Amino acid sequence: MSDLVAIVYPSESKAEEVRQRLLKLQKEYLITLSDAVIAVKTDSGDIKLNQLVNTTATGAVAGSFWGLLIGVLFLNPIVGVALGAASGALGGALTDFVDRPLTYNESEAPYGALIAAGPARHAALIELVRDHETEFA
Repeated sequence: MSDLVAIVYPSESKAEEVRQRLLKLQKEYLITLSDAVIAVKTDSGDIKLNQLVNTTATGAVAGSFWGLLIGVLFLNPIVGVALGAASGALGGALTDFVDRPLTYNESEAPYGALIAAGPARHAALIELVRDHETEFA
């Protein structure tokens, strides 16, 4: 069973420092994270998400690979890479859009209440913990 944990920090840099520490604990097999996102309240009051994985870039790389393979079959690998990268980036961008809430309204977003009341530049580290070690040697 996964646990959703959210902690508010006074700055984005502190939240990033804690996220890096959690990733280090994951490498030591003490915790298993499904995702870790930093939500930052900007000066204008909007919420900006800082995700671990850029799905647009990941899609472009995967699309380039498959475009290269298909392009080799049709004797035009450069066109295949270009079309594959474009379609992969588009697919990654759409995946990123679908995974996020469709609205960024602070009152409707699940993380909005955590930083809506605080001043600008506060950040919330939201992590989905799949498993964790309860006993340390």
